[in-house]
Amino acid sequence: MRILRDAYFVAIALNHLAVDLLNSQKEILLVFVAPSLGLSNADIGLVVLIYAVVGSFSQPIFGLLADRFRVHWLSGGSLLWMAFWFSVALFIQGRLAVVPLIVGALGSGAFHSAGTERATSRGEKLMLGQAATAASLFFLFGQGALAVGPVLGGVLLQGFGTSGLLVLMVFSVPVGINSVYRLFWSSRIASTGIKSEAKKIRVLPAGFQRGKWVLVALALMVLLRTVPQVTMITFLPKLFHDRGYSPAAYGFVSSLFMVGYAMGGVSGGFLADRWGRRRTIFWSLIAAVVPMYYCPIVSGTALYPVVFLAGLFNGAAHAVIVVLAQMLLPHRRALASGLTLGFMYASGAFGSYLFGLAADVYPLALVLQTNSILILMAALVLIVTLRRDTGSGGVPASAVGW
Repeated sequence: MRILRDAYFVAIALNHLAVDLLNSQKEILLVFVAPSLGLSNADIGLVVLIYAVVGSFSQPIFGLLADRFRVHWLSGGSLLWMAFWFSVALFIQGRLAVVPLIVGALGSGAFHSAGTERATSRGEKLMLGQAATAASLFFLFGQGALAVGPVLGGVLLQGFGTSGLLVLMVFSVPVGINSVYRLFWSSRIASTGIKSEAKKIRVLPAGFQRGKWVLVALALMVLLRTVPQVTMITFLPKLFHDRGYSPAAYGFVSSLFMVGYAMGGVSGGFLADRWGRRRTIFWSLIAAVVPMYYCPIVSGTALYPVVFLAGLFNGAAHAVIVVLAQMLLPHRRALASGLTLGFMYASGAFGSYLFGLAADVYPLALVLQTNSILILMAALVLIVTLRRDTGSGGVPASAVGW
């Protein structure tokens, strides 16, 4: 695909890989240093929650800045910010190390709002309006990092202690510098090689009704779809640990869910640009209901395909939802990206907290089964509120039916 040979897009995608590679280290790092710092489980949970809040609520602010001042270099600068403060946290002794770790979360917020807008805009130019495909490829880099990051971090911590994580800086800093170069000093690259195709690109209509109630409905749908994803990632290890699975076994189950989620994200982006965004989200959510229901209770070899399918179908809507938000705010696309992704992270963290409280009262498997109900409710909200669809090339999907 041409977009994967484009230096501008690849710079942003690698930036995403490095940002989420650093993001994926916080939990395993906190667990590793907890005995020496005297951190309780509640302390670890609080730090992770604060980190998520800082990274989530800063995204709309950075998105607004990126839209208003066109600071394209923000994507690369945010990674350098994260790498610096992450390194500082590794050298500080005691609980004060938590402070620079949380400060570094601002870099994650800055990147995800500005970087998502840059990636989708570049994809529209190179792929004749196929923003969902470009977004899905962009998110694949981040989801891949979240899948392999804890494994890599665990190996480095076990072999070299906290200083071993500095190896990640050796990768992250050059990626950040390259991103700044591509998006700022060599911004002319963004238009090189696509002038001849500019006339072929048709402006896609919004394709959906607008208004405050549509935004509220979209937010509700995002909430109902995101909470199952985050709670599965959070509690699958605990569920199978309680059943007597080894760390390697339940780690594999969690990774399998994330692999399915990442593959679903790419598949959903391709389908959305060819089949319609609304239809892709709706049918992927419907398909996720059954595996989400059986995931917490199935056993034996059937467990693995069910977990994979749960991640696959739930992940198919991720990139498409972000593109939908950008369509609803076409002149504030970085802000739309920041609001959507920030809301995803915040709602997922809050949902995990509520699920944790419920799991202290009711069986964890039963609590996780309610995810299937949330997924079904998300599909119903979508079908009731978003009544028009746009397929590839700006053709209303309603004109060709479901």
